[in-house]
Amino acid sequence: MKKNFKILLLSFLSGILLVIAGTTGSVGVYGAVLSMLIQSSQETTIRAVLEWIALTLVLLASLGGFSVILGGYLIYKSRVKLGKLIISIGVGVGIPGLLLAVFAGIATQSLSSVIAQHGIIGWTGIALSIVARSLAE
Repeated sequence: MKKNFKILLLSFLSGILLVIAGTTGSVGVYGAVLSMLIQSSQETTIRAVLEWIALTLVLLASLGGFSVILGGYLIYKSRVKLGKLIISIGVGVGIPGLLLAVFAGIATQSLSSVIAQHGIIGWTGIALSIVARSLAE
């Protein structure tokens, strides 16, 4: 089986799990950072471009699992860099974010609350999306 097809299947499964769990990307982070950039810009053209970028990032992040499926499809169609980017935005958690969440849970002795944040289904979807993204070359 073609490697990109395996990535497509893996991201599809991951996306379905993320949709079931209701896990989405970091909508608030993208919105906050880009709104600060927009407010600091005096040029109307730059401001319009930044608003469009902000809207696109927030949309992709809020779609969560659907963005992961779209990213897997793009990887399947040999648009690897774009597909990996969309998977990352849709999940909102990469390996560094995942490790940070686990270490924070261990440090505060509340690992169960970190797991409960997304549920087992959500964390499984996140892990599978990270694997799918990592397999893409």
